Amino acid sequence: MRQALPVPQRVMAVVLSVLFVFCPFAAHAAGESDTAADPVLLPIIMYHEVKPNKSGKDAIQPWEFEADLNWLADNGYTTIVMADLIAYVRDGTPLPEKPIMLTFDDGYYNNYFYAYPLLKKYGMRAVISPVVSWSQQYSDSPQEQDHPVYSHITWAQIREMVESGAVEIQSHSYDMHYCESGKRKGTLKRAGETAEQYRLALQQDLTTAQQLLTQKAGVTPTVFTYPYGAICDEAKVIIREMGFRGTLTCESRINRITRQPDCLYGLGRYLRPSGTDSRTYFNKIFTAAQAAQNKETKNR
Repeated sequence: MRQALPVPQRVMAVVLSVLFVFCPFAAHAAGESDTAADPVLLPIIMYHEVKPNKSGKDAIQPWEFEADLNWLADNGYTTIVMADLIAYVRDGTPLPEKPIMLTFDDGYYNNYFYAYPLLKKYGMRAVISPVVSWSQQYSDSPQEQDHPVYSHITWAQIREMVESGAVEIQSHSYDMHYCESGKRKGTLKRAGETAEQYRLALQQDLTTAQQLLTQKAGVTPTVFTYPYGAICDEAKVIIREMGFRGTLTCESRINRITRQPDCLYGLGRYLRPSGTDSRTYFNKIFTAAQAAQNKETKNR
């Protein structure tokens, strides 16, 4: 028969068990060093729509996306997803020598129709952050599905892409993706909204998104992608409290990835516009990355 722990030790065991359950990085903080020999400088690319005869500043054509993948492959870059970063920070799981992350916002059907087959063709991966209310809408409306111009990915399409290993799904809110007059813009507070009203609204929205993606698509996001990159201090606190392990913004900058969990919040991304060839576009980003690395080395 196992001997019971003394009362103080039993109390400490309970406290630690609660920490490990509710704090994603408690085990890491308690048992491992947070110091990495060198920070990883990571560029993250932000896409939206991929479609022929593009319209809008956030759309590129399929051949442009394929040219990006081809250029990255030819130049030795390896695509990673948020799970890889979390594993690096928490467990020290190595990252590839030349990592890059490709992300898609909003969850357009053309991501599934055009981008997903190309990812599989080149053996690459991407992060898609759907607006969950739109995925629900098109999952419930078969007659509106599968239109490359306006449809959004359905539960079944999400499951297929995740099971393939080519796509990771993260959250872009349930229904906080508006900018029309009178609507909330992303996660920003509305004028006149109290702190408690705002907290309740954001918690309900993100909880609904998590529940639907878990129940309908079999995935539970660990990272939140800010709609429009609209951020306020209150949102940062609430999102962390809800257990999200990182956030993606729309700020154009290279990310410095260390073993500190804080580095996963507020990750910057470069918007990929149409009309620029892959070599010119990526060389501009990697020149910035090299400059950041040189500055980092100089300041040690």
